[in-house]
Amino acid sequence: MGRKSYNKGRWQVERERFRIENHRPPEGIADPLRISDAMAGVMKKLGLEDTHWLTVLEDEWQKIAGEAVAKHTRPGRMEKKRLTVFVDSSVWLNELLRYGRRQMLLNLQNRFGKGKITSVSLVLDPDDRSERK
Repeated sequence: MGRKSYNKGRWQVERERFRIENHRPPEGIADPLRISDAMAGVMKKLGLEDTHWLTVLEDEWQKIAGEAVAKHTRPGRMEKKRLTVFVDSSVWLNELLRYGRRQMLLNLQNRFGKGKITSVSLVLDPDDRSERK
């Protein structure tokens, strides 16, 4: 088993603070992970990565879609790098299909990277949530 990465400066501080004579950190010791990095790994192992990601997307949807569009849309599901966006009316659906889908995709790719989402599909919202906002 290979040695894990460890910050040498941090080890030096700990050695001095706790008066440790050994100049090398113990085997298996690594720098701590941020909780967000750890959660992403756990979610991926459990097959829940897209579910977690959609929760993050919902939190940022107003910034990504814009205030007016966000009032009539919500992120739906993610399948094979295609994001399905639910739209609350046929008027908004038609408008976004004609003029807004490309900009929405660009905003998503700017925020999350081009590899995360390659296309956006717009469909009528199966749940009538027009009262939600």
